[in-house]
Amino acid sequence: MGYWNGIPGVSDHKEGSHHFVPSWSRRAALLGGAAAAGGLLVRPLLRQAQADVGQGGHRFISLFFDGGWDVLLAGDARDPSQTYAGIDLGTELLSPQYQDPIPVVLAGKEYLWGAPMKNIVDHGHTDVITVFRGVNMNTVAHETGRAYANTFIEPAGTSPRGSSLGTFFAQAGFDESILMPNFSIGLPSFNPDLDQALSAVSVDAPSEVASLMKRLGGSGANQTEALLKELQDQLGSCVGSTYSGERPVDELQVARARMRDLLASNYAEAFDFNATDLSIFNTNANNASAPGNIAAALWRLLELGLSCSVSARLVKGLDSHRDWAGNHPWRLRDGFDALSALLTRLREDDPNLENTTVVVHSEFARTARINGTAGRDHNFANTILVFGGGLRRGVCGSTVEDTLGLLTIDTTTGEPLEGGHMLIPEDIGATLSASLGLNTEEFRVDPLSAWIA
Repeated sequence: MGYWNGIPGVSDHKEGSHHFVPSWSRRAALLGGAAAAGGLLVRPLLRQAQADVGQGGHRFISLFFDGGWDVLLAGDARDPSQTYAGIDLGTELLSPQYQDPIPVVLAGKEYLWGAPMKNIVDHGHTDVITVFRGVNMNTVAHETGRAYANTFIEPAGTSPRGSSLGTFFAQAGFDESILMPNFSIGLPSFNPDLDQALSAVSVDAPSEVASLMKRLGGSGANQTEALLKELQDQLGSCVGSTYSGERPVDELQVARARMRDLLASNYAEAFDFNATDLSIFNTNANNASAPGNIAAALWRLLELGLSCSVSARLVKGLDSHRDWAGNHPWRLRDGFDALSALLTRLREDDPNLENTTVVVHSEFARTARINGTAGRDHNFANTILVFGGGLRRGVCGSTVEDTLGLLTIDTTTGEPLEGGHMLIPEDIGATLSASLGLNTEEFRVDPLSAWIA
């Protein structure tokens, strides 16, 4: 099940309150009980969202690095041959493979990326990326930052005030034939005002995806399922004949039929992480939540057409305030390696990611200075990566060269400009929305029009 602030479930958060829809119990959900009642698999006509929906067929992926990533080891690196007044590069503390950043050319200009991103460069994925640097998260508190990063709308304290990215951008790919348009692994999902057909099906770990689709086994399983189906079909409704529009009981029956079709198709076998065609993800049978396993599960959901929007907490354990060099680069590398494998697969049928958006983010960055326990603390100036999304390629935004501090920019060029614009997550959300033909009002800022391809 999914969690947010320690409470299990899928949230359809309303401003000023929380209402959590219980997440699936494996059997009840698959036989059309709790999931259908929660609106997770019902397919109404997107009454509230219809005006905002794009042309369909678009794939959206949100990948979260949990704990606050060090952008000096990722998308905002510095040259170790130089010295910076306010930055401890800590090069001598790093293992040799992480000491030298990687030069990359984006939109004709050279930048530096941290060594953990090596596989993305080696596999040629730099040609489909837009890097947003110096994004002001306006917080160094984890719960607030997570809510902000997961919605691209500044929260009220720790309470999210908008739809999660996976929910909102599921609109761009929604189709009535998709069984689970929005799927999330280990990442909370929110839906305050969009149609419930866009709410996420949530699980904790990639291994649970197969469990959702697995039929009952053992002695008496067929009889048990038959009895459950019979009882479900006998359920009535308190809605009278004067009800205007499609009755909830009818929608419930549609959901049950869809889930029974899903079970009959035996999709569970497709989520065997030992499958040869998933070897690119370097899956790990001994670590259920390994980034490779997560990326493989997300790919399978998209490949089979079961979902059009998938989200996951790809990496955890980044909140290391001590021994930064001993754990942070390794965890980043595992996440970026899984991302690289996913991009390789996504580009097999969409080479330029014209119909795909991949957002890679964390709740904030880490400090330029190393603290007294050889770790880094929390910093406002974040980096957010977008692959595809209909955006202009290159780098938008910057940080102070000597301190990794925030800078205002010229939004046309993306370069520093005194008195210019301070990048915030809403800018990215609105720009992606505009590029995909969705309503931008959710983000309450104008899109960065110069960054729409």
